[in-house]
Amino acid sequence: MKIKPLPRVNYRIKARRVKLIGEDGRVLGEFHIKEAMRLARERGFDLVEVAPNAKPPVCKLLDFGRYVYEKKRQERESRKHQHRTVVREMRISLKISEHDYQVKLAKIKEFLMDGDRVKVTLRLRGREIVHSNLGMKVLEKTITDLEGLGKIENPPKKENNTIYVTFLPEKKRR
Repeated sequence: MKIKPLPRVNYRIKARRVKLIGEDGRVLGEFHIKEAMRLARERGFDLVEVAPNAKPPVCKLLDFGRYVYEKKRQERESRKHQHRTVVREMRISLKISEHDYQVKLAKIKEFLMDGDRVKVTLRLRGREIVHSNLGMKVLEKTITDLEGLGKIENPPKKENNTIYVTFLPEKKRR
């Protein structure tokens, strides 16, 4: 797991003078970089640049290993509360029976309830390409059956021998 760009530490700090913050959070003052490094070594801490764009740059005395660990933990924690939208795909055919259609429709509803996008694809095979209007009717039926659960991202599109439509989940009601 890669965390965001790490700050400069100890000898990587390029500024000549830095504003120093102690390990307890109090401002110690403005120091020459060598003096600040000596102070950090004496106290058993690392010199970490926390505000590189300030004039002079702000450095803090802290344990860098612990700092990196805390940052990783924060990122992991923030990722837990994110929901990645997954695009699920459901394939149907022109000659689908009513029962099979209902089973697939139930599965699509389940995906939408979970907050996933659903791409419904209808593949036309052989002579079915001539009757693409029938395929559109099947997708129109799907659209009407899913009304209230999901909204259409784009109207049904026909590409070569497939017709597809993508549904977005409705916002969850609380």
